[in-house]
Amino acid sequence: MTTPSFEALRTADTATTVTGLRTADDSGLVATPYPEPRLSWSLASDRPGVLQHAYEVQVASDRSFTGAVSSGEVDSGVVTDHPWPAGPLGSREALLWRVRVRTDLGWTEWSEPARVEAALLDDGDWTARPVHVPGDRGRTSPGPVPLLRREFDLPAEPVSARLYVTSLGVHRTAVNGRPVSDELLEPGWTSYSNRLLYATYDVTGLLSPGRNALSAAVGDGWYRGHLTWHKHRDVYGDTCALLAQLEVTLVGGRTVTVGTDDQWRSGYGDLRAADLYDGCERDLRHEPHGWQLPGFDDRAWERAAALPLPSGLTQRAHPPVRVVRVIQPEPRTLPDGTLAVDAGENITGWLRLRADGPAGSTITVRHAEVLDGDGRLLTSILRGARATDRYTLSGGPAELEPEFTFHGFRYAEIDVSPGVSVERVEVTVVASDLRRIGEFHCSDERVNALYANVVRSQRGNFLAVPTDCPQRDERLGWTGDIMAFAPTACATFDSRAFLDSWLTDLGIEQRPDGAVPLVIPDVDLGELPPMDLPFAGTAAGWGDAATVVPAALFDAYGHRALLGRHYATMRAWVEFTAGRLDDDGTWSGNAQLGDWLDPAAPPEDPARATTDSAYVATAFVAHSARLLADAARELGRAEDADRYTDLHRRTAEAAWRKWGDHARTTQTGCALALEFGIAPAAERAAVGESLAALVRANSGRIATGFLGTPFVLPALTAGGHTAEAYRLLLNTECPGWLYQVERGATTMWERWDAIRPDGTIDTEKAGTMLSFNHYAYGSVAAWLYRSVAGLRATGPGYRTIEIAPRPGSTLSSAGASITTPYGPASVDWTISGDTLTVKAELPPGTTGRFLPPEGWCSEQAVGGLGSGGHRLVLRACTR
Repeated sequence: MTTPSFEALRTADTATTVTGLRTADDSGLVATPYPEPRLSWSLASDRPGVLQHAYEVQVASDRSFTGAVSSGEVDSGVVTDHPWPAGPLGSREALLWRVRVRTDLGWTEWSEPARVEAALLDDGDWTARPVHVPGDRGRTSPGPVPLLRREFDLPAEPVSARLYVTSLGVHRTAVNGRPVSDELLEPGWTSYSNRLLYATYDVTGLLSPGRNALSAAVGDGWYRGHLTWHKHRDVYGDTCALLAQLEVTLVGGRTVTVGTDDQWRSGYGDLRAADLYDGCERDLRHEPHGWQLPGFDDRAWERAAALPLPSGLTQRAHPPVRVVRVIQPEPRTLPDGTLAVDAGENITGWLRLRADGPAGSTITVRHAEVLDGDGRLLTSILRGARATDRYTLSGGPAELEPEFTFHGFRYAEIDVSPGVSVERVEVTVVASDLRRIGEFHCSDERVNALYANVVRSQRGNFLAVPTDCPQRDERLGWTGDIMAFAPTACATFDSRAFLDSWLTDLGIEQRPDGAVPLVIPDVDLGELPPMDLPFAGTAAGWGDAATVVPAALFDAYGHRALLGRHYATMRAWVEFTAGRLDDDGTWSGNAQLGDWLDPAAPPEDPARATTDSAYVATAFVAHSARLLADAARELGRAEDADRYTDLHRRTAEAAWRKWGDHARTTQTGCALALEFGIAPAAERAAVGESLAALVRANSGRIATGFLGTPFVLPALTAGGHTAEAYRLLLNTECPGWLYQVERGATTMWERWDAIRPDGTIDTEKAGTMLSFNHYAYGSVAAWLYRSVAGLRATGPGYRTIEIAPRPGSTLSSAGASITTPYGPASVDWTISGDTLTVKAELPPGTTGRFLPPEGWCSEQAVGGLGSGGHRLVLRACTR
């Protein structure tokens, strides 16, 4: 911290403004769980070459900022993750903060102030207790969804009201019959026994003087509903409950608090069952009309029973699940009278209907990702998930949609009983509502379709947690999938807070010895198939999510505090793997999942890949050791940095000694050797040539599974084998990315050959592990951004940017844009004849460099790039 000089105080940068003030809380809620929120901002400027040299933050209780607490002048060139300069916030406390920065021209004006309000930060702030229907415990199957309500009086006009609410289960809460938000499946899925999220809503506008009603429905969700293919129930508890605390300030300053307690009333309504896997059943004849409004006669309802306050209560800090899109399909009637719906793409969500019919008539909606040979729904691959919504009408028109469930599907069939008419059908798409930040386009529409498939798969699987698939009886937070996909995820959507939350649960669920479960949150997967070696309860590549995901988040968003928060988890995983190394320095003594779903593996045994799983495991030990060393260096832990740099070196050398010859024989083997620093420097060029030769020998067909795929294209490009990289990308034969596109895929598939070349689906050999919405192979999009378009972060959070397009094959243009923490960065290139034109935009506060592709020469000197727009013209040349 320094005192501003007289000259700095005198000069001003009137062309630059500070915008986009934000904290690490990305929930969109009125309050934050952080007593000392980390602060970030962006810059906007009309001039090029803008760099931040210092900043000052002020915190005050009103807009005059009289008596503000100041950070003083802090030397810093970054706009992200700065410390809170004032004392910790107390529960419910609200303050304002603002920023100005110093550039080369002097100080900017103060930003517009941003408001920050603390949530309930201590368990002692909760006077409410969870309440439930007394007879609702110990069900063996889904049943009626509990309803809970309480009426209360407000003797004066409310001027401020906060509702703090969560549930054991998933809830829909209303005040005077109006939903408190448009958020769905709250509070999401966490390690409930250790961390239960709540939300804070401003409900002032929903209240009025006099009689009011607070009500909620609470479904099973992940807490009590079916989980895993074993369809376990009651994984976290045997009853659903609501915890709500409404705090109202009235005119004159009086406060009224209404919390869940044993004075609440409880009953059931039209929701006869709701399960994430099986779907929803509604019988409108059982709807207790007006139950959410004041004046409802609830004397026949039971008094609710109270439970102890759960441990680990903290407010959600990441975006909620919402309806993110509505599709208007054109249903058609099949010969048997069934109404067939095609959403046009594979989505996660449900159908919303408007229907009419006599009382007691029924409507059944079934869902599937693909059709069978007869053009009907293929539901066998959903396994135990019934994925069916059923409605019983009460007579007359009705708006129908399920609740407390979701389905992964493109196709649906609607069956109705006699006398029923379906007047409108809408496809409702739901997801965690992450902000889209990345875009990619090129001259090949097939590649654009591939990219669109990647986006849909991320959106469809980022629902409360990063899942493997949204359709069958699984939908779990598989660590290996997000390990492979994290860089793509972080460039396409703002995934920082979402994955930060998931990593928090990973740290909670991590075993005492450092092992990381295969799925987070951790649930019992039962016995795995028999293996030749003992299974360690985890697997290389899967557990490495503990290091890869925090590293990807730091690269994309530059939050050093996030890296520090997860450092202990990263270190514990690396220590676990180091402890598993044999005397020869390799991890060979445990069974592994290996390069899962290598296309050459037997369909019934996807772990039997062509690349030795012990080599893959050892390579990942080295990879994670290097990532940990990098994190230690960033955090100022020099001793750890040296220790894990040495572990990387020793493990890489051991892997190469034992498997160097083998590694050269497979695409995954070569890719990991190059990208993880396994191959010695003197042999890297030869290994790169081996990889390129393997691609050529396989006619451009991909030969990697989950663990090799993210690294094969970067390895080729880094070694100068751009032509072979494009050959892999553009291959249309099975297996390959564009093979899926040409077979009509609208999301990424779990298996490269999920649909065979003859158009059939091999459900026998593949069993029922056949998802058409699995994002792991969508890791290709990171390469599209970084190499095809040429937009890459070389400093945390894109503080420094590399513009390095790598044109190839038949592509004549490409481009990408990413809204970085500093602002939008973009690159677009086009080829016309022997001229390559590159246009780039760097946001204020960043610098960059341009690396021309091989075979193209610039007619002008190209040095470092400053913020602003750039146009570079190159000519084809020989070197």
